[in-house]
Amino acid sequence: GPPRPGLELPDAVATELRATARPGKGDVLVDVFSQAAAAFAEGRHEEAIRLGEQAKHIALRAASVRELLGLAYYRSGRYKEAARELSAFRRISGSTEQNPVIADCYRAAGRPERAVEVCDEIDPRVGPAVFYEGQIVAAGALADMSRLDEAIARLESLELRPEVAREHHVRAWYALADTLEHRGRFTAAREWFEAAAAADPELTDAPERVQKLARKAR
Repeated sequence: GPPRPGLELPDAVATELRATARPGKGDVLVDVFSQAAAAFAEGRHEEAIRLGEQAKHIALRAASVRELLGLAYYRSGRYKEAARELSAFRRISGSTEQNPVIADCYRAAGRPERAVEVCDEIDPRVGPAVFYEGQIVAAGALADMSRLDEAIARLESLELRPEVAREHHVRAWYALADTLEHRGRFTAAREWFEAAAAADPELTDAPERVQKLARKAR
């Protein structure tokens, strides 16, 4: 069919694309990438991958292209390709903001040790949402290796009693509750599931997990 309209790109992204495109290909790249971004935003991941690969051939050094392509692979469950592209994004940009996703790819590939290493490389200045996500993925990787006490300690090292609970706090509470339950610490698990359920009942299945633990306790 006819090409669909692309997303309106931020100026900084369009500038980066034009600077990294092969000579004379700047406009083509902006067009292809904006269509890839639109496809990704609408959940058409296979199309985002096809267009993203086209964009990559026009500009191998464009960080935004590698980032979008990596995330599209990730959403498609193609973890090896996702890790490759997001690692390229990291090398080009110097940013660790996609490290939690890279780490999750290693977890999916059965490489939990590498997942923990990638999480440990996250720069805390990248912001709390990314930093917390990295700790959650690292805790999951430790749990994969049956190192539950280390996983619990890692999550407990985060600021878990903020004045205002944001989404990353609630995710950390949920991850802690899940790990505590696996460790057989049901009372503590239930308390954190209750906190997550109260803060945002839609974000996770914490409300159902509370019910399950209540039934176990009877």
